[in-house]
Amino acid sequence: MAHKFDIEANRATIIQARLWENPTLSFEQMLYNNSTRSLLPVLGLNDAKGSPTTQQAVQLQQLFYLAGKRTKRTALAETSTQIAEDNYYNALRGLKYELRNNFYDLYFLQGIVKIYDEELASLAKTLTGMNTLLQKGIIPIKDITRVRALQFSLETERKDLKLQIMERQVILRTITGTRKEVFFIPQVDKNVIDALNIQTLTIDNLITTALENRPDLRLQQSSLKYEQQNLVYQKALKVPDLQAGLSYDRAGSSVPNYFAATFQIGLPIFNKNQGNIKAAEYRIQSAQKQLVSQEDRVIGDIQLAYRKAVEADQLYKGYDKAFMIDFDKLFDNVKASFEKQIISMLEFIDFYESYKSSAVQMNRLQNDRINAIEEINFMAGKEVISLP
Repeated sequence: MAHKFDIEANRATIIQARLWENPTLSFEQMLYNNSTRSLLPVLGLNDAKGSPTTQQAVQLQQLFYLAGKRTKRTALAETSTQIAEDNYYNALRGLKYELRNNFYDLYFLQGIVKIYDEELASLAKTLTGMNTLLQKGIIPIKDITRVRALQFSLETERKDLKLQIMERQVILRTITGTRKEVFFIPQVDKNVIDALNIQTLTIDNLITTALENRPDLRLQQSSLKYEQQNLVYQKALKVPDLQAGLSYDRAGSSVPNYFAATFQIGLPIFNKNQGNIKAAEYRIQSAQKQLVSQEDRVIGDIQLAYRKAVEADQLYKGYDKAFMIDFDKLFDNVKASFEKQIISMLEFIDFYESYKSSAVQMNRLQNDRINAIEEINFMAGKEVISLP
């Protein structure tokens, strides 16, 4: 919204740049007449010969800009407004990227915490059964100690994940302007996410899209245009402006009630605005270099984002989804086998760690893939892949 107001403020400068300068009106009144010895002689008094005995003079003048200065000044204000709009859309693009990234981060973090919750609940039941076996002397205390150590480790990791979730919640509340401590629960259609396809994209097409749509690149283009227009304006400033007007003099001239037209123009002998013109030329060169540098950055951003997305997509799609389903069933069997003392404590804990790592890694793979696809949209300056 702050950037939006900047746009409106710059639009107001366009109105101001188009305005004509106000005319100036000057009036001169005689204070004392030595001949008649009168103070502030009244207008209209004449002597015996009919000549005015008091002096008043009025002058009206208007400034006229030459060399199209007003038009060039307006063009500068219009380009300045375009720069403000480019800044606005660039800020909007960044906010959208931050919003969507935190949305999906929060979604998958909550999924990972759910895995920890399920494991901790399962461990709590296992510990209850082990305490009964310990009282009967069936298992040694060291086995319970190992399981409790695993429980403590999971609770510590879960706490760190909860802190990350709280950070994402604060960011989302800030972006959405929500001051109350509400908690967002993202809803995502995983089937739609799985169906996303980046194979139709090519680097060349993405680069073309980015060069046409990236607001930060348009910002540099507008900045270059502004400097070019400024050079034209500075060259126009070396042409002096004309001040024309009308003048009336009641008795101060050789002719009573004297009317005249006045014209005034500066002589460009010493100051031809040389310094400002030279400075404008250097600023154009600087803006050109910045534009080339920004184009190179855009191309590099697209190349990196595309490679990251392809890598993340291939890694995720190469992961066997049925593996986690089978793993869940196997995990239930392992718990039952451990409770029946068919497998050892070491095997049980090792499987527990493997299950947790696989489930967490699966969520992070999906998150990395979504973030990589969102980064392509961000770098292209346009939603080339529609995310749910």
